[in-house]
Amino acid sequence: MAGDLMRIFNKYLIKRSFFISFFIFTIFALLDLVFNFISELENLSDAYTFISALKFVFLSMPHSAMNFLEGACLLGVMISLGISHQEGNLNVLRSSGKSPIQIITISSLGPMILVFFFLVADEFSFREIHLNTQVERSLKLSNNQDTSSNAQWVKDDNSLISYTNIIGDTIFNVKFVKLASNKVLYFKTASSAKISKNRIIFDDSLLFHSFNGQGNTGAFEDFLFPLVARVSFNDIENLSIGDVRKYRLLLRGNLVKEDQLFRMHLDKSFYKRIFYPFSILAIIIFFGSFIFSSLRDSSPASRIVLAVVGGFVYKVIQDFSISLFISFGYPILIGVIAPATLLLITCVFDDISELQDTYL
Repeated sequence: MAGDLMRIFNKYLIKRSFFISFFIFTIFALLDLVFNFISELENLSDAYTFISALKFVFLSMPHSAMNFLEGACLLGVMISLGISHQEGNLNVLRSSGKSPIQIITISSLGPMILVFFFLVADEFSFREIHLNTQVERSLKLSNNQDTSSNAQWVKDDNSLISYTNIIGDTIFNVKFVKLASNKVLYFKTASSAKISKNRIIFDDSLLFHSFNGQGNTGAFEDFLFPLVARVSFNDIENLSIGDVRKYRLLLRGNLVKEDQLFRMHLDKSFYKRIFYPFSILAIIIFFGSFIFSSLRDSSPASRIVLAVVGGFVYKVIQDFSISLFISFGYPILIGVIAPATLLLITCVFDDISELQDTYL
């Protein structure tokens, strides 16, 4: 009978924390959508209409909202534990022999389900949808922007390519120049082009001009696009985990200083995403333990504020730890997991101390 009662309490904690976390996450996502849409209104034109802006922010919302997943889960668990404490459910669980860490871990199962679902969905769906709609947006905006000052040039043998920006495997405002003996044979322009292995494939807006009446008039050109040129430091976060892993493998070995720094930032993105659930679980257990500490007599609002401030401080410390390890060339993995590991160790020692005080 007691076992059935405990299972009921456990399921209740899991469901409550899940739904509260999901509700908070939804609110954050909708607020982000509103602010992004207001920002996009500044870019409206004949090509990029009100509907286009609305479509862009809606399709980008699932991927953009991933930034709020950690905070939503932390708040969800804190609010759930706070309500359960006021109802007396936590006292029942404690009297049954469950330690604070066990209770918090049970309550965190609901948000962790949410975390794994969105991580998988973002990896296989949300991220790709975001990139595709970003490509569509860039194509509509490119005709209304002065792109000459933002052009970047890449050279491969006797070929040159100029482009203004790159999203995934698509480059925009493309100019291709074919040289021979330092003379221009022909050039091509297009609104966009796809990078496909060692070839550039232009879109339907392709224009061709030859200076000697000869040249490749097709919609493709052989061109080895450098790996580092495909991904800027700012675009690393838009890569899938699989792509980040592929680039890390390609950049193994002796590298020049710039490539080593690029590899470190790839490591940073890779390990942060791999250990993202571990990081969320660590801060949930750490701040959730305050419900059972000397702060248990404080108001629910104060605990929520403490969790929000503490979560922000944790992010700052983690970013500082990663930057420190990058600066000194130490393993990035340690810099990523060190803050979360310290939080968990602190919670374990506090839990052991409390059990000793209880039974000794």
